Amino acid sequence: MQVVILSGGLGTRLRSLAPNIPKAMVPVAGRPFVYHQLAMLKQQGFTEILMCVGYLGDQIQSELGDGSSLGVSIRYAWESEGVLLGTGGALVNALPKLQNHFLVMYGDSYLPIDFKRMAEWIQEKHISSAMSVFRNEGRWDHSNTQVKSGLVSFYSKTALPGECNFIDYGLLFFHKETILKYLGHPMPLDLSTIQKQLVEAHEMAAYEVKERFYEVGKPEGLAELESFLGRQNSPSVLP
Repeated sequence: MQVVILSGGLGTRLRSLAPNIPKAMVPVAGRPFVYHQLAMLKQQGFTEILMCVGYLGDQIQSELGDGSSLGVSIRYAWESEGVLLGTGGALVNALPKLQNHFLVMYGDSYLPIDFKRMAEWIQEKHISSAMSVFRNEGRWDHSNTQVKSGLVSFYSKTALPGECNFIDYGLLFFHKETILKYLGHPMPLDLSTIQKQLVEAHEMAAYEVKERFYEVGKPEGLAELESFLGRQNSPSVLP
């Protein structure tokens, strides 16, 4: 199954630490962060990667190339310079390169879960769209999701404190036809708009995970991820 990595963000919260490199290239445990993401995916059998890039994306492509030296296959969907598409708009822009169904993750997220198990669950249940969710209870970030009867029953990036128990974990599943519906939609388009509309239509399945997430979108997240990787017997890095 194809994995799409959204790596076109401006990285404003990391400017103080890494002013001239994209988040994917921020050093973590001695290697650019994207290497840890790709190693995790490769170890689980996911080798078809589509990277949605924009701001400083040339650094990512120069570093990774087509991925053949790393044992994966990487394609790129480029956003035009100076044109902000948003996370949802990045998927619309990538339509010509999207497979019929695919997983989506963010370019600043490290998700230590079994991707293969989620993919198998999706296939067994014949699911058209899914959101991984974590019972957060406001611990790691702002909880924004509620779950009922196997579906995401509520989703809002502006949920009030205490309104939600779960958080959008950052791994999503879509069919290409879902993204096709947004062709021609005004940009920028945030991915949360697509998610919220699917939730309101009772079409977003909930896949609960048990491991907390890590992210490098802000300085404190870098330290937490480095600490986590340091505790692993075999830190996830590619050759």
